[in-house]
Amino acid sequence: MNSIVDEMKITQIKVPFPSEYGSGRSTNAYLLEGGAKILVDSGLDSEENRRFIRKTLEKAGAWDLDVILLTHGHLDHFSLGAYLQQETGAALMVHEADAGMLSDYSSHYSKWFEEAYEHAVEGGFDPSVLGEARIKLITGASILTRSAVYETFTETSLAGGAVRTLHLPGHTEGSVGVVAGEAVFCGDAAIEGSTAVTDLKEEFNSLEKLKVFKFIYPGHERAPLARADIEALESHFVSRLEEVLRVTKGGATLKEIVISLYRGLDLAQAPYKIILPINQAISYLKYLEAEGHVEKRGRRWYSFRERLSSPVL
Repeated sequence: MNSIVDEMKITQIKVPFPSEYGSGRSTNAYLLEGGAKILVDSGLDSEENRRFIRKTLEKAGAWDLDVILLTHGHLDHFSLGAYLQQETGAALMVHEADAGMLSDYSSHYSKWFEEAYEHAVEGGFDPSVLGEARIKLITGASILTRSAVYETFTETSLAGGAVRTLHLPGHTEGSVGVVAGEAVFCGDAAIEGSTAVTDLKEEFNSLEKLKVFKFIYPGHERAPLARADIEALESHFVSRLEEVLRVTKGGATLKEIVISLYRGLDLAQAPYKIILPINQAISYLKYLEAEGHVEKRGRRWYSFRERLSSPVL
């Protein structure tokens, strides 16, 4: 997909999930051309993706990249960028809050897991299943991680000021949007339908920032999105919060909350797949607890209301 926004040429590149690693969703990378050649995000590294991205960029006359600008530090957004940085000499840039992921992704995964583990065991999950999930995640991260030479920023502007970054925390602490005129490339801060969050309060604030843009380009799935899609994502989160309130009306463990939120989740299959739902449920509980809507007593959570009657922001 090619388009022009305020004299900035935008080429969407759907970088496949590498077949050698199994099945998964593609990553949306974006080539911005207008005073500089900037690649926003990159996808996962693999031999087939190296061939794919080189062929794609050479066809676009953009193998001489100036910058690879990351929306956040997750592996599916930076690891092919590490290869491109080495091959092209382009600067690889990431927000300073996410830089640790590029240095040691296995440690990032370990920290992410440990934050959920204590809550999960207390909430009724089997420690042996969680241990198996941890091994799978850390092993996968070790296989997929690529060392990278990178630069950090808190905010930056490029191409003579035509491109700038906008902090969009919530998905990760260092998530950013890359702004070019009426367009914003938001990574995983907003994806059609749903997105993973670590801090829901921050996520709501970031979604509010995105509403001012005419074109919103996410890191996965359909692009571009519009204001109505952002409002639908907000409504999705509100419905999730209200489901937590409903299930905790008479008290519920974390496991019972996760099962209610993710009814199709098979806890006996692919243990590593339960970690994201557990973390998501924890983020909802933390938000509701901070707002005074739920309280933890022993191993169970209790709600004080069934619906959110006031705005979430």
